[in-house]
Amino acid sequence: MKKHFLLSGPAGAGVIFLTALVILLVATGCTRDSGRSSEEARIEFNRIISAAPSNTEIITALGMADRLIAVDRYSAGIPGVPGGLPEIDFFYPDTEAIIGLEPDLIIANEINSFGVADNPFKLLGDMGINVLDIPTSVSIDGICNDIITIAEVLGVKERGEALVASMKEEIARIAAAAEAPEKKTVYFEISGPPFMYSFGRGNYLNEMIEIAGGRNIFDDQNNWFSPSAEEIITRNPDIIFTMNYSWEDTVAEIKSRMAFETITAIKENRVYAIDENSASRPSQNIMLALRQMAQGINSP
Repeated sequence: MKKHFLLSGPAGAGVIFLTALVILLVATGCTRDSGRSSEEARIEFNRIISAAPSNTEIITALGMADRLIAVDRYSAGIPGVPGGLPEIDFFYPDTEAIIGLEPDLIIANEINSFGVADNPFKLLGDMGINVLDIPTSVSIDGICNDIITIAEVLGVKERGEALVASMKEEIARIAAAAEAPEKKTVYFEISGPPFMYSFGRGNYLNEMIEIAGGRNIFDDQNNWFSPSAEEIITRNPDIIFTMNYSWEDTVAEIKSRMAFETITAIKENRVYAIDENSASRPSQNIMLALRQMAQGINSP
């Protein structure tokens, strides 16, 4: 699936659109567009709005946070983001207010289009403001491509390449350390009762479980789905991962569920909380979640 550059407006101003399905904060994949001219690549952006926290994390890691003039409200607490920046609505941005900020680039995300008919930043692109729409990627390679894309657009390609190289080196180390003749089985719970949610193949979280040395008990499923408690009990995972979604102590809540006491992960006290932001935001920060998974899977 490709990003499409629709050029308009002054100084090569353009808009990049990608159409795909989005599920929560983790969804479809990407490939980078190579059709931009060298003239476009030389445009320097100094007034940037980030409309998604994964984009903001990448921008910050590239050392470009000082160019941010506004962010979505989920980005406000990201380390390195300047304090006091205006916050824009994730799904329904105030067009007039954004124009008043005079951005020269908006970095949007597929998640901004979730549940709406069209990308909410399309109008701003049509008005001549540069809009870069980044997909929420399905694979680690997709995330790496997104980092390189943002780095190229911001004129710091080498920083992006160094960041991706560092990620891949650590991934290789984790994978090598996790090699075992028999893989531990894993259930990863995205949300709990009454609307339990997990995933099968086709997303980077499943890929991370495998890199860390485990095997997803639902690897015969595709993408996102809602399992029943009976299915989880029957498949009897060795390990349970969870994100802190609504309970004060999510791990304790899982351990206390009726009938779950027969699950190996419960009996052996192997239920672990994975950092929610690191697991759900497709940026370089997935590495924290990967380390936590590897520690849980490979602990004695």
